[in-house]
Amino acid sequence: MNNRFILLFLILSCNSAPSDTTHTGGVNDDIELNEHVGDPELEARVRAMLGIGLPTLDNDNAEAFLLDWVSDVDDRYVTISTKHGDIVLELFEDVPLHRANFLYKIFREYYSPSEFTRVVPDFVVQGGNSEEEKPQQMRFLIGRHTLPSEFRNPYIHIRGALAMSRSYTNNPEKRSSSYDFYIVTGRKFSKMEIASVEVDQGVKYTTEQKLLYKKNGGTPHLDREHTVFGRVIKGMDVVDKLAATMTDESDWPLERLELKMKSHFNL
Repeated sequence: MNNRFILLFLILSCNSAPSDTTHTGGVNDDIELNEHVGDPELEARVRAMLGIGLPTLDNDNAEAFLLDWVSDVDDRYVTISTKHGDIVLELFEDVPLHRANFLYKIFREYYSPSEFTRVVPDFVVQGGNSEEEKPQQMRFLIGRHTLPSEFRNPYIHIRGALAMSRSYTNNPEKRSSSYDFYIVTGRKFSKMEIASVEVDQGVKYTTEQKLLYKKNGGTPHLDREHTVFGRVIKGMDVVDKLAATMTDESDWPLERLELKMKSHFNL
């Protein structure tokens, strides 16, 4: 077992010696795990983190795998725990691939822990793409891949929207990152500003959507550019506290904003 896998075991305080149980997918074929760890919950977490029996994802296999994997998962909600309190998200079931991807990354313990890496007042708080060693190792284990966009007219970048980041370079299909997410804080927009966004972005908002941007705020210039796949249903005050964190010139927080995630079926 090489150093990166030993480190992952240490993260979970799993000190048992490996046996003959081997992983059967992708680059992780040489991983071994003791069948007699002693703590079933811990063993399940180790198996999830290391991807025992799971493929390494890429752009060719990720979509089919994720949609098949999520068919047995009923969770609709996600709780993000932070130093300022909890944020509760609802995931939209009719954005199936992004929902599946997010739940899968949570299952693989990618976000536990991770950190918010970009905070911009009146815009977004962004996390998932940490430069720390553990997330980098996990991206290697899970696989580097992107997601096809899943734009849905009802889901726009109003305050509290959950969406995935993406590259703007050599990405004409506007494919999403599979790790880097953000929550919209935004600002309020006037009627004239919304009309301008409609022209610039080629979108047509309903009367209700225009009212939401006017009364609650958001980031409408991101509509049809990034896939929205959920929303905050509790804890926007926590999001605002995160957004108020002091940053450097690149919007990177000057203090570590650790997060952990868990998914669940009921509130």
